[in-house]
Amino acid sequence: MFTPLTARRRPVIVPSLLAWWLVAAALPAPAQQPAAPASAASAPAGPTMRNEVIKPLLAAQESLKGSDEAAGKAALVSVTEAEAVPALTPFETYNIQRIKAVAAFKAGDRALALNTFETVLGSPHMPQADKLPITEVAAKLALEANNDPARSLRLLKAYRELGGNDPALRRRYAALLVDRNEHAAALQEARSAVEADEAAGRAPSELMLKVMAISYNKLNDQPAYNGVLEKLTRYYTSLDYWSELISRTARRPGFAEERLRLDLYRLQRAVGLALETDEQADMALRAMQAGLPAEAQKLMDEGYAAGLFGKGAQAAAHQRLRDQATKAAAADQKGLNENEAAARNGKDGNVAANLAMAIAATGANERALGLLEAAIAKGGLRQPNEALLHQGMLQARLGRNDDALKTFAAVQGSDGTADLARLWSIHLRSTAKK
Repeated sequence: MFTPLTARRRPVIVPSLLAWWLVAAALPAPAQQPAAPASAASAPAGPTMRNEVIKPLLAAQESLKGSDEAAGKAALVSVTEAEAVPALTPFETYNIQRIKAVAAFKAGDRALALNTFETVLGSPHMPQADKLPITEVAAKLALEANNDPARSLRLLKAYRELGGNDPALRRRYAALLVDRNEHAAALQEARSAVEADEAAGRAPSELMLKVMAISYNKLNDQPAYNGVLEKLTRYYTSLDYWSELISRTARRPGFAEERLRLDLYRLQRAVGLALETDEQADMALRAMQAGLPAEAQKLMDEGYAAGLFGKGAQAAAHQRLRDQATKAAAADQKGLNENEAAARNGKDGNVAANLAMAIAATGANERALGLLEAAIAKGGLRQPNEALLHQGMLQARLGRNDDALKTFAAVQGSDGTADLARLWSIHLRSTAKK
C-alpha cells in the first residue's frame, strides 16, 4: 500500500546560518609582534590561540566573504596552513575545524563539510547555544548524501533531543526509524506530530500518517491501523486508500457482509471506485433480489455502455439479467403510486422503507426520502440502523450534506451499518474540502 518513505526531496541548508556561525565567535586579533614558534611543552593549554594559528584563520574568514566555490577553496588553503602549526591545543583545533566546515561547504565538498561539522560538535569548546543549529546543518548534509542511514538517524536523534522541531526533519526522522524497524520510536515521533496538527486544526502530514500505519501494522495492532487508514482517507482522499478501507471494513468481525454487500457496492461507486465486471453484475443481481429492479436495470445499462457486459462466457447470463431487470422495472413503475399509498398505511415502516429505496432507484430521491422518513417515524423496523444509513445516503444524493452527517452520526449497532455510516461521513467531509 505504501511507497518507500525515505525517497524525499533534498533538505535545504540555509547559507546565512553558516555565515552567522562563522562570525558568531570572532577570532582574536594577532599580536603586533609575531610570537616565536611554540614547542609542545610550551604550547598554551587554555582557551587561547597563537598568532600563527590566528593569521591563516583570519585569511580564511576574509576569503569566505566571496560568494562562489573558489572562495571556499581559497579558505581551505588558509585552513590547511593553520592545521600545519605544531602542537595545536584543543581550542585551536576547535576554531580551525569550525572555519574548515564552512569553507568545505562553500567549496562544494559536502562530505568534508559533514565530517568536519561532526568533529566540531564533539568538541568541549562548542557553545551549547550553537549545538542545535549546527546539528541541524549536519543532519541535512547527511540526508543529502543519502549514503549512511545510520549516520542520518544518529544526527536526527541528536537534533530532536536538543529540541529541534523542524517539520520536514521530523518527518525524515520518523521515516528513517520505520526503515530501521524501530517502530515504537517511529510511532512516538509520528503520533505526537499528528496530534499537534489535529489540535491546531491542521491536516496532519501524510507521511507521518503513513509512518503510523506501517508501524501499527508491523506491531500487529490492526484496530489502530484501521483508525489511521481512516485518517489517511479523510485527509488525503485517494482511490487506493478507499479501496483498502472499504475492503478492511467488510472483513471486520461481525460485519453483515451478505446483507450489506449492496450498500458496500453503493459506497464504492460513490467514492469513485469502478466495479469489476463480476462485481457490477453481482450488484445488479442483488438489487433485483432486494426488489429494486430500476437500480438493477441502471447498473446493467451502464455495464453494457462501458463494454463490461455482453461478451465472453457470461454474455448470455448478462443478457438474461438485463431483460429481467428491464421488464421488472417497467412493471414496478406502473404500481409505484398505488404501492406507496399502501405502504404509508402499513402497520409498521418496513414496507415503506423498502419501497423508498425502489423509488430512489428511479431517480425520485426527494420523494423517496419523504417516504423513508415516514417509515422511520412509524417505527417497528426490522433494521432501523439500515434505514438510517439509507436516509443519510438519500440526503447526500440531494446535496443535504449537513443533514446527512447528522443522520450518519445517529447510526449505531455492530453489524456494519455504523461502519458504513462512518465511511460515508468521511466521504462527505473529504468531498466538501475539494
